[in-house]
Amino acid sequence: MPLSTQSQADEGQYTLVASLDNARNLSNILKAITFKDHAIFSATPNGLKVTVEDNKTLQANAFIQAEIFQEFTIREDSVGFQVNLTVLLDCLTIFGGSTVPGVTTSLRMCYMGYGYPLTLFLEEGGVVTLWKFKENPHYHSSCLFIYCEIYITEPASQKLHG
Repeated sequence: MPLSTQSQADEGQYTLVASLDNARNLSNILKAITFKDHAIFSATPNGLKVTVEDNKTLQANAFIQAEIFQEFTIREDSVGFQVNLTVLLDCLTIFGGSTVPGVTTSLRMCYMGYGYPLTLFLEEGGVVTLWKFKENPHYHSSCLFIYCEIYITEPASQKLHG
C-alpha cells in the first residue's frame, strides 16, 4: 500500500492508526447506518465502533473488527471522537470508485487525540488526497443511550370487557 510510506516518526504521535486497502468496504458499512449527519467513533484494541443516533430515540451501530484492517494500532485503551458522517462519506468516495480490476482506493486514518483533527489519507492510482476533520468537542454530551433494567415482581393481569 503506497500510503505506508509515510515516515515512521510521524506514526508514533498518533493514538489511532487504521489502514484499509479498499476504502469502499468502510464506506459501504457507514452508508448502512447513515441517517443523521454526525457519528461517534469509538476505537478499542478490538476494533472500531461507529454510532449514529437521533434524539436519543433511535440508534444504529456498526462494528469493524481490528482484523478487517490491514493495520490497526491504538495506543490507549479507548479513543473516541465525533465527525460529520456525510462529509466523511463524500471523502471516502471522492475518487468515484474505479471499475478497473485491481485498482482500489486505499485509506489511512490517523488520530492524535482530543483537540486534534481526524486525518485521512486516500490514494488511488498514485493520486493522494489529505482530509482533516475537525473534532466536535461536545461529542460526549450527545452520547449513547442509557439502558435500564426494570424488574417486575408482581404479575399483572387485565380484564377486557367486550
